[in-house]
Amino acid sequence: MKCTKFEKARIIGARSLQISDGAFLTIDTEKYSSLDIAMEEFEKGKIPLKVKSNKQ
Repeated sequence: MKCTKFEKARIIGARSLQISDGAFLTIDTEKYSSLDIAMEEFEKGKIPLKVKSNKQ
């Protein structure tokens, strides 16, 4: 998934909030910070979010 740094920040931030609110994890990890978990999910391509872009 190719995205801008702004899209990446928004995706990781949204997923981190979901995790802190008790959402299921898509990976097995030893990390405790919701931000660290969200970043690891993003790196592995496991974040269950889609980005709709109007790029031309």
